Amino acid sequence: MKHKLPPLDSLKAFEAAARHLSFSLAADELCITKGAVSYQIRKLEENIDCSLFKRSIRQVYLTDAGQKLLQTTSRIFSEMEQTITELAHTDDELRVSVAASTYVALRWLSPRIAAFNEQYPDVSIVFSHSVNSGDFKLQDVDIAMRWCRCDDRDNRHHITEMPLPLYPVCSPGLLSKIKPALIKAKLKKSVFASPEFEAFPLLCEDRRLDLWQHWYGEKLPPLTNPRRLITDANVRTQAAIDGQGWTMADALMHPELENGSLIAPFEHQLEGYGYALMASPGRHMNHKVKALRDWLMRDLV
Repeated sequence: MKHKLPPLDSLKAFEAAARHLSFSLAADELCITKGAVSYQIRKLEENIDCSLFKRSIRQVYLTDAGQKLLQTTSRIFSEMEQTITELAHTDDELRVSVAASTYVALRWLSPRIAAFNEQYPDVSIVFSHSVNSGDFKLQDVDIAMRWCRCDDRDNRHHITEMPLPLYPVCSPGLLSKIKPALIKAKLKKSVFASPEFEAFPLLCEDRRLDLWQHWYGEKLPPLTNPRRLITDANVRTQAAIDGQGWTMADALMHPELENGSLIAPFEHQLEGYGYALMASPGRHMNHKVKALRDWLMRDLV
């Protein structure tokens, strides 16, 4: 059915000018000139053959016809905005935003997301990998997987936690430079402070949190090994494989330990760290977000 309606631009200019009783304010709202507002309203009046405004030098007033048209345009624009918002929200219902580092995404999340999408093919997973950056905001995503201390039970944003003990690993080649016989041994952590070990770099993510000293013993003499800062966990892992130094590993590095590219010669592990599945504060958790949350929790609890 063909509608005999005036151009939308004219109706928008009229509605804004009638609401403000000002062509200037309408122009500011619509980001056009005052002359353009006046032109659109004049076209509208010509189109419907009816005067909508009474004009004076400094003020405009609505005619009876203008009052009636304002009521109709305001109602229709409001209903149209609500409908468009609902349609956009429906589209959002099919999109779930997930924040995780590339390390966690590759080694833990990816196969689980693949299995999830087989059952929920209409859900689009949007990844963000800035979860460890300084400007990351949890409220910008639906779900996050973040490395943290796993003894903070008072954190209301933690849905559940996956504790993963940390332990030193290095390449077989690096350890053989110290003593080849150590490759097959399980060592005491006290050996790490020996002269044989102290020259080798310790790869770390954050100088403010010395996990190496925490693992060795915070009350023991400081480890004198040089620290090498590599913030990306995947790059840090590869650096260890290439023999650049020792790195802290968790269970997500099992493939490298299994294929022998890294070895874990020490028996002592650092407890209390791992990953938390986190829910965004203030965001509506629709049924798709809940479905993904529950899917991931099956392997976390």
